[in-house]
Amino acid sequence: MKTLSRLTLCAVLTLTSCSVAFSAGMSDVSGKALYQTGKKADYLAGYHGKALGADCAVCHPSQSVSDSEREIDANCQKCHGTYQQLGQKDKSNGKPISAHQGHLSISSCTTCHKGHEESFAYCNNCHIFNMPMKFGRAKVPYAPEDLSFYRNAIPNREETADIVIVGGGGAGMVAAIELQKAGKKVVLLEKMPILGGSSLLATGGMNVVGSKPQKDSGVKDDVDTFVKDSLHLGKGKNDQDLIRILGTNSNDAYEWFESLGGQLELQKGKTGGTTNPRQLYTKSGGIGRYMVEMIEPALVKSGADVRVNSKVVRLVHDKAGQVTGVIVKGKNSGLYQINAKAVILATGSYANNGALVAKYNPQFEGIITTAQPGSHGDGIALASEVGAQVNHLERVQIHPNAAAGTTIMITQAIRNNGGILVNRSGKRFVDDQAARNKLGPEILKQQGGSAFLIYNDEVVEKRKKVHEGYVKLGFVKTADTPEELAKILGLPEQEFAQTIKNYSSYHDQKSDPDFNRKELMSSMRGRLYAIEVIPGIGGTLGGIKANTSMQVLNNDGKVIPGLLACGEVVGEWHGMDRYGGNAVTGNIVFGKIAAKTALEQLNNETN
Repeated sequence: MKTLSRLTLCAVLTLTSCSVAFSAGMSDVSGKALYQTGKKADYLAGYHGKALGADCAVCHPSQSVSDSEREIDANCQKCHGTYQQLGQKDKSNGKPISAHQGHLSISSCTTCHKGHEESFAYCNNCHIFNMPMKFGRAKVPYAPEDLSFYRNAIPNREETADIVIVGGGGAGMVAAIELQKAGKKVVLLEKMPILGGSSLLATGGMNVVGSKPQKDSGVKDDVDTFVKDSLHLGKGKNDQDLIRILGTNSNDAYEWFESLGGQLELQKGKTGGTTNPRQLYTKSGGIGRYMVEMIEPALVKSGADVRVNSKVVRLVHDKAGQVTGVIVKGKNSGLYQINAKAVILATGSYANNGALVAKYNPQFEGIITTAQPGSHGDGIALASEVGAQVNHLERVQIHPNAAAGTTIMITQAIRNNGGILVNRSGKRFVDDQAARNKLGPEILKQQGGSAFLIYNDEVVEKRKKVHEGYVKLGFVKTADTPEELAKILGLPEQEFAQTIKNYSSYHDQKSDPDFNRKELMSSMRGRLYAIEVIPGIGGTLGGIKANTSMQVLNNDGKVIPGLLACGEVVGEWHGMDRYGGNAVTGNIVFGKIAAKTALEQLNNETN
């Protein structure tokens, strides 16, 4: 007797158990036969039909398909295993690059693998990996959409919730957890196929004033100093009320994260030239991925109604101007309306909307972005349609360290722990710890519009996992001597060697006469490493105007009833340049405040 493969056996079992569900409306003709001929036979569904004799029921437990497609994911995992199990399998098979081990921690098979169309590796929206996929192509672009197209759209159905949250990044997830904890009916809508947003890409840390790690290290800090540092980096253009609230509530935010099981350590030294060490980080790698790995399970456990592949295309409001719900475009369900007592916008930045960035800041036209693919500024467009005040869209955050040839951020922690920047002349050209919006333009001025981030084993020891990740991605060049590394990079050997020698002496003297760098945390002796870096748009600093309760204001400075916002979609609190680590803290602080305000509104209506 011929032994059945695991997939074939699973298909037989699934067909047996699900055939009844399809007998009424899904005939063999509309199932197997349809996908065994023509172009559709080349897709994943066609393969199941041709190779395994399987029909629709193998993947679909019913005739309808949800927007989130979790029921299909569950059937995929019955046969193939979970995302984590596949990652371990790839690792044991020695695969150098595996989507199943990626930093996005995608738990949804349908994010990449499509049944009735070409599949694609979601990772390749940012990376350029040679990851051959059966039945697929390398990339699908997520392009910004003009939401005014839906201004008069008519939904096909209506439903009701207490609160709708638009955006499933850090801030949106925090708000949903808090509201669900209070017993409210919450629907969280995320247009992308995965949760996390740009929070997943955060590589630095979390700024906290008065944290236990600070106290344990003997660091004395206070909110006034935090505000002063944020204003210094923001060139005095920050919303001071929001920055003070951020600092005041930062330790509460960290303790909230600790309650979910998160553990962070204090970054030694001052980051970005600020007064006191206050940035907390994780040795496991990027702060964003680590935080999402803690927050997303808490969101699922809370019982909130979480829907991905669900794009909000319009805010609904009454004649008095109160926001009363949203129109959603579901991937499979089409247009529908959710009526709600309040809507929270947590849609993130507009950093991946090149046309919008160039409109307000032409100097950045065509520059790469390191933001997540769905950062299109939808929240700004939605809020504008109901009269929200939108400010300073010309303020764009430049991340100075993207790996050349990619859109991947290299964490500023490499520089802050001792790394330096050199140009093609083999020389330093700037204070390596300067604010990001200073470093970016300075790098663009250099020959080739790029620079080399140089560091040694002292830095590696402090950021070992991050460094190992960059090595795995092929970003890192290395050598035992400056002369040898210069040859590899194509730099003048004598000049580069002299730069390294000078910096080593500056480290010993604890003084940098060239650029007055304050923290000289690496001697630059021993084995050296280099990553070529280019500037990219890391985020945006303008956006919706909100008050300290996260209520959205109109152009007259009055509250728009029923509409709140939190996270990066809110403008002005960063000023002209973002203090690295504030955004991560702000997700929790302002997400919690938005939830609290929404809850108060609901309770007032009830009373």
